Amino acid sequence: MKIISSDQVSQLIHDGDTIMYTGITLGGFAEEALIELEKSFLETGHPRDLTMYWQSATGNRGDRGLAHAAHEGFLKRGVGGHLTGCGPAMTKFSGDNLGEIFNFPQGVMSVMCRHIAAHTPGVITKIGLKSMMDPRIEGGCMNEKAKAAEPLVELLEIGGEEWLRYKLPKLDVTLIRGTIADTKGNISCYKEGYKLGQYSAAAAARSCGGIVICQVENIVEFGSIKPRDVIVPGILVDYVFVSKPEYHWQTSKTYYNPVFSGEIRIPLDAVPVEKFSARKIIARRAAMELTRGSIVNLGVGIPEAVSSVAAEEGCGEDITLTTEAGGIGGVPASSHDFGCCWNAEATIEMADEFDLYDGGALDLGVLGVLQVGPNGNVNVSKRYGEGMGVGGFLNVAGGASTVVFAATFTGGLKKGEGPQYEIGDGHIKVVREGNSKKFVNEIEQISFNGEASLDMGKRILYVTERCVFELTKDGLLLTEIAPGIDLQKDILDQMEFSPIISKDLTQMPADIFHENWGGLKKIMDQKNKE
Repeated sequence: MKIISSDQVSQLIHDGDTIMYTGITLGGFAEEALIELEKSFLETGHPRDLTMYWQSATGNRGDRGLAHAAHEGFLKRGVGGHLTGCGPAMTKFSGDNLGEIFNFPQGVMSVMCRHIAAHTPGVITKIGLKSMMDPRIEGGCMNEKAKAAEPLVELLEIGGEEWLRYKLPKLDVTLIRGTIADTKGNISCYKEGYKLGQYSAAAAARSCGGIVICQVENIVEFGSIKPRDVIVPGILVDYVFVSKPEYHWQTSKTYYNPVFSGEIRIPLDAVPVEKFSARKIIARRAAMELTRGSIVNLGVGIPEAVSSVAAEEGCGEDITLTTEAGGIGGVPASSHDFGCCWNAEATIEMADEFDLYDGGALDLGVLGVLQVGPNGNVNVSKRYGEGMGVGGFLNVAGGASTVVFAATFTGGLKKGEGPQYEIGDGHIKVVREGNSKKFVNEIEQISFNGEASLDMGKRILYVTERCVFELTKDGLLLTEIAPGIDLQKDILDQMEFSPIISKDLTQMPADIFHENWGGLKKIMDQKNKE
C-alpha cells in the first residue's frame, strides 16, 4: 500500500478506464478523488471517456457527489442506481444526451461487485422483469445514447422461467472510502453510517487486475485497528489518501452523527414529529397496514413519514423498520440523511439487505409514486421527460408481500403549484387543485408492473389524502373515500381514466383527519386478534 495525496489520483486513472464507486448520499463516497479527477479533466482534458458505476443516489441532490462527473468528454458511460440524487447536473447531462446513461436497480448495483469478484456470468435476477429494465422495454436506458450503445441487460430463459441478466464490467479502478487506514492499508469504517460493500468493491477490482484507491480521515500505526474491525484488508488496497474534512461527510446533510454510526443512542422523543398536513394523513393511512412483528421498508418522500407516525403513536417497537442501505430497527432518518437510522438495532451490508428484500422477507413496502396507469403500473423514474432513476424501488416492490404506493392525489408542475387543503375536525377539503394529474392514461416510464406483481400474489394499494385504491385483475378499485371529498369533482374529474368503484365503498377513518390521532395501537391490536 502506498500513501498518496489526493491530487495524485488523476495520475493513476487513464483515458477510457472503468471505475466503480461506493456511496449513498455522500456517505461512503470518495468525493475528493472525483473532485481531483474533474479538476484534471477541466485543466488538461484528461482523464477522459471514463465509464463510471455507482450504487445509489450519490450526492446531495445539488452540486456535490457525482455531479462532479457530469462533463461531456469526461464521462462516456454512467451506470448507477439513481440519477436525481446525483444532482441536476447529472440529470441534465443525461437529458442532453452527452453520454450513455443507464439506470439499474440499487439492489443489482449493490451486489454487482460480489459477482465481478467471483467471476460469475452476471447478476441474474427477476427484479426488473416487465419494467423499464427489461430489454423488451428499455433495458435500463435513460437516454438515446444508451439506447444506441451495446445492451447491458439480457433476457434469459432458465428452467422454463424468464430472468434478467445484468452484465458485469471489467474494472480498472475502485474508489472506496473508510474512516481510518493503518500503515499497511487495513481499513476501518467505524464512523460510517452505512456498510456499502467496500470489501466486495475492492475484491472486484483485484479480480479484474485493477487498482483500489481509498479515501480516509486519518492514517494510524499498524496494529491500531482490531482485526475484526478491519472492513477491507490491506492486501486489497493499493493507494490511500487523507481527505479534507469538507469532502468526508457521513451523509449529504450531516458531517458526523455518532447515532448514525451506532456509537451512541438517544431518546427517540428527540426525533422530530411529523407536522399535521396531507402528507401526515397519507402516512397515517399507510401506517394502518402495519402489523405487529412486520418487517417494513419505507421509500423517500411521503413514505418516510410513516416512521414518525409509528413512533408518535407508540408503535415503533412493534415493527421492524429497515432501510435499503443496511439499517435494521430504530427509526429511519429522513431527507438527506436517508438510509441511516436513529438507534438502529443492526447495520448490515447493503447487499445483504437487498438479498433479504429480493428473497421476500419484507411484509410491507411503502413507496412513493409520480404516476399511476389504468392497469396499476407505476412511474417513479421519469418526470416531465427527465430521467430520475429507481434506486431500491424495484427491489422493495418486488420483495414485499404488501405494497403501498403513497402520494398526494394531484401534484404540481413546479414548486408551489401542487394542491392545497383545509384539514381538521375529521375532514379534508381541497382549497386549490394541483395542476398536474397523477392518475393518467399513459405513464412516462414503467418502474413497476402491476399485472406482473398481481401474478406474484401481492396485495397492492394506492393511498392518497382523498381516497384509497386497490389493484385488481380488472384495474384500480376505489375502496375508500375521505370525509369532505366530493367523488366526482375531487377524484373522478382529476383522473384521466375511470376506476372501478367498489359496491362497498367506505369512508377513510375520520379520526386520522384530526390534529391528534392515537388510533394506531387499536388497529394493530385488532389485526393481531384476527
